[in-house]
Amino acid sequence: MISLEMTTNISNYLNIIKNDWVSAEHLFPDFLLEISAEAKANNEQYFQMISVDFQKQLKSFPHIPIGRKKWKLKMLTLIKGVLYKETIIGLHKSTDQQTIDAFQEEIKAFLHQVRIFAPELSFSDIGQAIRNYMVYVMFKEINQIKSDFNMAGFGYSMLYPFTDNYIDNMKYSDKEKLEYNQIIRDKLEDKEVHPQSLHQQKTCDLLQAIELQYPRAIDSTIYELLLMMLEAQEDSIRQQNKGILLTTEERLDISLYKGGISVLIDRFFVKKKLNKEDYIFYLGMGFFLQLADDLQDIKEDSLQGHQTIFTIDLHSHQEEKIVNKMLHFIHQIMADYPAENDNFKNFVLTNCYQLIFTSAVGSKEFFSQEYLDQLEKYLPVTYPYLEKMRNNKAENKDMKIQDKYMKMLDEILS
Repeated sequence: MISLEMTTNISNYLNIIKNDWVSAEHLFPDFLLEISAEAKANNEQYFQMISVDFQKQLKSFPHIPIGRKKWKLKMLTLIKGVLYKETIIGLHKSTDQQTIDAFQEEIKAFLHQVRIFAPELSFSDIGQAIRNYMVYVMFKEINQIKSDFNMAGFGYSMLYPFTDNYIDNMKYSDKEKLEYNQIIRDKLEDKEVHPQSLHQQKTCDLLQAIELQYPRAIDSTIYELLLMMLEAQEDSIRQQNKGILLTTEERLDISLYKGGISVLIDRFFVKKKLNKEDYIFYLGMGFFLQLADDLQDIKEDSLQGHQTIFTIDLHSHQEEKIVNKMLHFIHQIMADYPAENDNFKNFVLTNCYQLIFTSAVGSKEFFSQEYLDQLEKYLPVTYPYLEKMRNNKAENKDMKIQDKYMKMLDEILS
């Protein structure tokens, strides 16, 4: 059960964030830094060079176990070299090599656990899970908290490929989705559950991973937050209902609640007490990430009749106003937040800008060419090269190649 105090506090914080969003400027900002044509060319040249190195290494994967140890060591050396030197994301400019090494080991531990727990997951689902976990890792660094792989964080990050994708899948009826959510609710409320499928059982196992690290008798906060997240997911089903028309405010409230709570839970796993500024910042970050997700899904959502703030009016000038507001919004909440590690906070902000730009490019048919040309000034590479990078992602390969990549991944993790 969610306490009245928790509900009231979260509601108050969300209202502050909502007001910040409503008041955010809708004109294109003047605080962004352009990336020169020379810098873009250098980035593309560097990326092309390391792409050739990685392709060469991938093609040299031994068909038999003999020689794989040497292959693994060379691949890990390549990965580490990129983390230390790459010119596009710039992680090495915001932290030291010791932190990067620890980050690499933590992600390896996460992926190792993924392959044990759910070997059936696709590259796309694994990517979704690891992006969720990386949010938690970034929050640790912002707060200058050092810790190893977090099994509770794993359980929570893995819930998304299991729950969100199920809820968003049109082949399941509303009744099936409500039954699925009821099992999750019963598990969170410490009631006896009887999973009816492997999918339901694994969902309960992920929740159990959280419970093992956070015993209810010591602190029930995480279960209140998870119940709020469940309510947010249940409420978001209304966005798929073509029989009702949600208002702009209703769509905004759904994104605020669902996105905000989801990221606040990530922050909860960081071993540091939260204050008022923390609640506002992390709820705001969650709202922003939900908007970014909806931004890149405009086409799919509009075709399926899903009601987000981006599908209210598909005209380019309206979509552009929302993207401009996103830039102003994330800029302001970052500026207002007194982080322990300002250098890393600025790294996160830069990558939030890039997330907006690349998400907009992914939905380019909903923006004017003039606006896209304006965004390109701030990308680290040109549009044609960005498209090439997107097309070369592992999840875009055929199943035979993906299976081979999975074997390589398992070898690296062994």
